[in-house]
Amino acid sequence: MKKILLSVFALLTVFVLTGCVEIATTTTTEVTTTTTSGTGTTAKVVMDLPDEEVTILFWHIYGSGKTALLDKFIDEFEAMYPNVTIESQSQSDYNTLREKINTGIGVNQVPTMALGYPDHFAGYVQAGAAYSLNNFIYSNIRYEVMDSTSTIAGEFVDVSLDLENFVPGYLAENNQYVGGQYYSMPYSKSTETMAINRTVVKQHVAAIRAAGIDVSDEGFFSHTTPLTFTQVQTLGTILLNDTATTDVANFQCGYLLNYDSSGNMFINMSRQFGAPYTNSAGEILINNDTTKSMLNYINAMFTSRTFVLPNQFGQLYGSTNFKYGDICMTVGSTAGVLYNIPTSLDVAANLKFGIFDVDFLQVPQPVATSGQAVTLSDGTTNYNFTGSLSSVQQGPNIGIFKNASTNEKLFAWLFIKYITSAENTALWAMDTGYLPVRLSAYTSDVLIQLTPTFSTTYVDFLSIATDYWTADGDVDWAATDERWDYLHSSMVANIAKNQALYYQYDPAFPAGSSSAGSATIRVEAGYCLENIYNKSKTPTQALAFLMNQIDW
Repeated sequence: MKKILLSVFALLTVFVLTGCVEIATTTTTEVTTTTTSGTGTTAKVVMDLPDEEVTILFWHIYGSGKTALLDKFIDEFEAMYPNVTIESQSQSDYNTLREKINTGIGVNQVPTMALGYPDHFAGYVQAGAAYSLNNFIYSNIRYEVMDSTSTIAGEFVDVSLDLENFVPGYLAENNQYVGGQYYSMPYSKSTETMAINRTVVKQHVAAIRAAGIDVSDEGFFSHTTPLTFTQVQTLGTILLNDTATTDVANFQCGYLLNYDSSGNMFINMSRQFGAPYTNSAGEILINNDTTKSMLNYINAMFTSRTFVLPNQFGQLYGSTNFKYGDICMTVGSTAGVLYNIPTSLDVAANLKFGIFDVDFLQVPQPVATSGQAVTLSDGTTNYNFTGSLSSVQQGPNIGIFKNASTNEKLFAWLFIKYITSAENTALWAMDTGYLPVRLSAYTSDVLIQLTPTFSTTYVDFLSIATDYWTADGDVDWAATDERWDYLHSSMVANIAKNQALYYQYDPAFPAGSSSAGSATIRVEAGYCLENIYNKSKTPTQALAFLMNQIDW
C-alpha cells in the first residue's frame, strides 16, 4: 500500500525531482510522477519496499584480498534485504571486464552492475547500455522495510543521495558524460604516491642537507610539500651508484625513481608541464612543442637512470625491484601500498638492504606553486615550462546497466549507497588502501572494527602516520601494537589527502570515426614512453608513432 507523507508546506500533488522516473513497488509496476524543484523541504513518497526475489549480478576485478571485505558488505546487505541475492564475480582485470561487457551489450547479456573507469562508462553510454543514476539521486521516494526478518525491519530507506557529502573531484569525474548525467558513482578511488627507501636516505642525510634539501635526522622528507624534479635530480647524484647496480656498502641504488604506470606518467607530466593532451570533446592535442620538450626531458632522465620503468626488470610494476633494493623510490597506486613493503615473507637473499624502512611522499612536481615558470636541465639542454601541480585521480567507479529490471536497478542502487556510506567507505579505505569517497569519512568519530582486537575511527587511523612522523619514527609502541600493521596504509592516506587539492582526472570519451577513444589513447601514451625508454624510437619518432596509432 502506498502512503503519502507531505512536508508542512508541500502541495497535495506528489512530485519527483527528476521529472520522470521508474518507481519500484511491491507489485513491480512502474509509476510515473513529476515534481518541481524548490529550495524548501521536498515531499517524500513513502511506499512499501518491493519484496519479490531479486538477483543482482555484480562484476568487478577484485582478488581474494579485497573480496573478503566485499563479501562482508554483501552479507550485511542481504540481511537488510532478505529478498535480494548478490552474485559477486571477479573478471580478473579491467580489460577483460570491459571486453566482456562490450561483447555482452550486443546480445543483451551484461551484469546488473559493474566496476569501470570513466572511459569504460563513456563507451557504455554511447552504446545506450548505461543507466542514468540521476533517476535515483534526485528521487523523492522513501521505502518502508516491511519484512520482519530484515535487520532493518520497520525502518525507512530513502532512494535519494546527498551529493554534497562526496569528494567534489570524484563527482566531477562521474558526471562528465553527455547531459551532465551520473552514469556511475565513485567507489574504489585512489591516487599515486611515492615510496622511498628511508634506510638508504638516512645514510645520506648530511649530503642531502648540503644540497639544500630538507630532511630529518631519520631520513624523512616533507610530507606536505612535494619534492621538485630538480630536487629529484639532485638526489640522483647522491643516491645512485655510478653503474646500474646496487652498491650495498655505500647505500646506493642502480636506479632512482620508478613509475609503475607509463600511461599515468605521460598524462600527469603533460598536466605538470602544461602540455595539451585531450579534452572532453574527444580532440587529441598531444602533437605540440611542449609535449616534444617534455618527452626529450623524460628521455634524458631515462638515460641518467633518474627515471626508470618496470620493463627494465621484466616486470609490470616496480614494487618487487624496489623491495630488492634496485630502485630507491617508486611511484604507484595507493591501492598497492603493501606490495612495496619488504617483509620476512620475501626471500631474504633478494633483499639487498634487508627489511628496510619505507616512507611515502607526494609524487614529484615541477614547481611549488601552479603557474610558475620553471627551467629543467639534463646538464646540457634546458627545458622551459610553465609548471602546474598535478596528481592522478584514479580508481574505478560503479554503475548500473539499463537492461536490468526495475527492482534489480533499485536494489543495485541501494547496494551502491550502502557500500559508499561514510562508515563503509572508511572501512574499505583502511582495509584496501583505496580512499574514502565521502568527506564525512575523514572526520567520522564512528569506531570501525578492523580486527577482532583493534578498532579505530578514520581520524585516528590518519593519526597513526602523523604521530609516527612527528616522533621522527621513534614511537613508543609495543611490538604487538596493531598500529604497526596499519602504519603504511595510514601514510599513503595522509599523503593522498595532502595532495588532493591538485587531483586531476582524464576526460573520458569513446572512439570517433577518425580517432581513438580515451582508453586507447592512455594505453598508446604509455607505449610511447616505453618505446623511448627501450631506445627503440627517439622521442620524435615515438610521438609520431603515437599519433599514427590514435589519429587517422
